[in-house]
Amino acid sequence: MTLRTYWAFLLVLSSIVLGGCQTLAPEQKKADFNVLYEAGDYRAAADAAVIASTQGMFGQRAKPELLWSLQAGAALTASGDFATSNSVLDAAEELAKVEDTESLGRKGVEMLTTTLVNNNLNRYSPSVYDGVMINTYKALNNIFLQDHSSARIEFNRAADRQRRAEEHFSTRIKAQQLKKAKSQEQEDADADAAASPLNMAKSQEEAEKSIYESYPELQNWEVYPNFVNPYTDYLHGLFFLLASQDRDDYGKARDSLRRVAGMNPNNPAVRTDLMVVDKLIRGQWKKQNLNPAVWVIFENGLGPDIEELLVPIPLYLVSDKVEYSQIALPRLRTRDQAYTHLDLYAGKRKLGSTAPLADIDRVVQTEFQAEFPYRVTEAVMSTLAKGLIQYKAREQAGLAGALIAGVYQATTSRADTRIWSALPKDVQVARLRPPADRKLTVSGPGMTTPLSIELPDTQFTIVYIKATAAGTAPVFQVASY
Repeated sequence: MTLRTYWAFLLVLSSIVLGGCQTLAPEQKKADFNVLYEAGDYRAAADAAVIASTQGMFGQRAKPELLWSLQAGAALTASGDFATSNSVLDAAEELAKVEDTESLGRKGVEMLTTTLVNNNLNRYSPSVYDGVMINTYKALNNIFLQDHSSARIEFNRAADRQRRAEEHFSTRIKAQQLKKAKSQEQEDADADAAASPLNMAKSQEEAEKSIYESYPELQNWEVYPNFVNPYTDYLHGLFFLLASQDRDDYGKARDSLRRVAGMNPNNPAVRTDLMVVDKLIRGQWKKQNLNPAVWVIFENGLGPDIEELLVPIPLYLVSDKVEYSQIALPRLRTRDQAYTHLDLYAGKRKLGSTAPLADIDRVVQTEFQAEFPYRVTEAVMSTLAKGLIQYKAREQAGLAGALIAGVYQATTSRADTRIWSALPKDVQVARLRPPADRKLTVSGPGMTTPLSIELPDTQFTIVYIKATAAGTAPVFQVASY
């Protein structure tokens, strides 16, 4: 074995080990978690996520892993362990801050890793909606823990994250445009560009064309304006209505509820809440004199997952030593509702039904669509670099070199399919007067056993219900004001 062949063999071997371990093992852990979570066994799912968060490929991690902390936090909220959920999500928020402020040196290393191997070797990079939902779940936890001061802090943080989302993506778009312009200028100015075996401009153009033809759904998505999450905004508005301390709180409630009403003009609960807060601000009504009310918040089904899509692309060369390659990209896969809606009864008398409030699929699609050009650029640059490696390998080592480089490319062309899969598919809400006996019955199409909920004798009550899959028994939690 020559020295050159020896190093080529090590390259392939390391690619197989790293590519396989960093993709297959997490995929199996995600599948195991999803089975428990979809079955409604939230405590077991949380335990599995905590173990996955602290155990790495080579043993115990020094720090918990961000994505698994998110999974565990959502499962713990669903299980009713709000204090532990807060602890886990606190750690997740700190990890997310580290990702936001990582050094230029680490960013450079991760960019190199993405180009030469794939993004699965890098740490999970949280989306903007991840950060918003961290604070949303922490606020929700604190509502059930009756810690309104901490809930206030978390809602303010969630609102600030949403406000900065538009600014974040605007900056990213400008940076991407500048990067492409500089890349084109460099190629035009490079006197040796014609000597390159790969026609970079044409290959990139055709690769991007092939990719977008493989993603027709991008044109059909109805994204939310300004990256707003209506679930977060509604809980924010409802909290500052019910836990209000002054007129400024009413103003915050009205601002949030107005945004939600603009996206849900036919939702009766949102319309009523907005009407109430308007009258409170004008001094026409007093909060202590309002009729008792119950809000049913329903987290329904499972939010999007990610699957890998392989897109074949041609590489345009001055020789025929590389003719074909492929790009691996993530593709959103939507999942099902548990129930189309919930029906609410006092005895046999129907009080109402839950109505759509927030489409979490749409929240994720909004950001996925905005991020997609960067994912495409990364994937294309990685494939072009590996195409050049194939060319050089065949040029220097003949057919054996080409085979080795081909195995390297096939092994390392893997999409990053990591996503916070424990989010709901959609969120629904109902607003109603409490039954006289404070006994609420909840059923839904296909639900085998209705829920019986004892409501506290308080002016305002929030009932949080979660169901992940059809046929599973929903769980519920109750908070009072």
